[in-house]
Amino acid sequence: MLASHEFGQLFLAVRATTGETQQQLGIRCGLSAGRVSDVERGQHHLRFGEVIARVAAGLDVPPGLISLGRSQPSSESASVDSDEDWAERSDYIAIVTAAATGSRLYPELERLDAMLPVRAEPVRRLHIGNADVAAIEAITDGFRRSDFASGGGVCRAAAIAQLHQVRQLEKARCADPVRTRLLMATADLAMMVGWMSYDVDEHAAARRAWAFALKTAWQARSHERSTDLAVDVLLDAAHQALHRQRPKEALRLVQLAENTAADREQPISAITRSYILVSLGWCRAALGQAQPCRRAMGEALDALAAADPATTPSWAWHVNDAEIAAQQGHALFLLAQIHPRFAAGAVDQLHHAVNGYGEPFARSRAVNQASLAAAHFYAGDIDAAVATGEAAVSAISRLNSPRAFARLQPIADAAGPFLRRSEVAGLCESIRAARSGAAS
Repeated sequence: MLASHEFGQLFLAVRATTGETQQQLGIRCGLSAGRVSDVERGQHHLRFGEVIARVAAGLDVPPGLISLGRSQPSSESASVDSDEDWAERSDYIAIVTAAATGSRLYPELERLDAMLPVRAEPVRRLHIGNADVAAIEAITDGFRRSDFASGGGVCRAAAIAQLHQVRQLEKARCADPVRTRLLMATADLAMMVGWMSYDVDEHAAARRAWAFALKTAWQARSHERSTDLAVDVLLDAAHQALHRQRPKEALRLVQLAENTAADREQPISAITRSYILVSLGWCRAALGQAQPCRRAMGEALDALAAADPATTPSWAWHVNDAEIAAQQGHALFLLAQIHPRFAAGAVDQLHHAVNGYGEPFARSRAVNQASLAAAHFYAGDIDAAVATGEAAVSAISRLNSPRAFARLQPIADAAGPFLRRSEVAGLCESIRAARSGAAS
């Protein structure tokens, strides 16, 4: 723990996240590269208060996690579990790094189960087997299908309650392979709770659930799909950061996902590799970096072409031609917001995606309709933009997904130069009314 000034694991985790050398980290913390190496290998411990404070400041470690004496916990550490802190805290990437690597540097990781919303009545099971875990996996799959079709708000409360119920099984007797499978099923369910929470704008709850999922996936790290799951959790968190207009934070999370994939014993699937590259492309697009974006998306297509269905994680069953087109189209749409010359390509890909999604993917189709409408505006096709925009408003209004409603705003932004046209003004009024109704 940092209270005993053991910084070795933290140095390793930070360098895994940032890609820094020991010398670069030492410059940040006011230490030599040799001293950083000694600390990482446990051959030297930081003891002097001034040095510890300087290192903590260099690493952005919250003061509440550092004990330089016998003082009581600060008010900052006492309030660290609040929703606002989890939504906004600047050290979230360090927290998920600790969760993904099994570090005990952050005490709140040990209390995540108590911080999840809704408590459950105890489930008294003395013994569980593969059939019990299979039932949990099937229920999580049902939540995932509901989320794709209708949005996270429909089943989120049920998923949270299910997560608490599943956690009650931790003390039941079972064979070691069943225990590992149970941990993976629990982590997958927590990942789903995080995504559904994000979909309904419960951002702090999403972050806590994802940190819990990472911690649990680490406990199941011998499972052949554990690295895939940990990486997907980090990419979900990156998706949230992009949605909240935080592309630099999203990029750091994607880089952490890359490092996690490289450092774990279990290899990732080609599908997961493609998601890393897609997410990297989205980050580069949001930062206006066209060439790195297109390079990442091209590599993502190569990874998808090499994907073997036999190694595809169970939670990636939704990846099809429409989803691949949507991934490409979204990257081009992000670029089109900065460089309109990419609008035509975005229209082509998003049109293919919208036409390819069936009813089981109603939310995916609706949010891509919204992006398609905005892309039409950027491409100068006003009639198509209005028609597609009205269809997007209608489709999104049937969902229980505040995140989807937020995707209507880019249409209004793109429509700005054309507001003198009555049909464009009417579309913007439809968007305003839909978002106002969703918020009430």
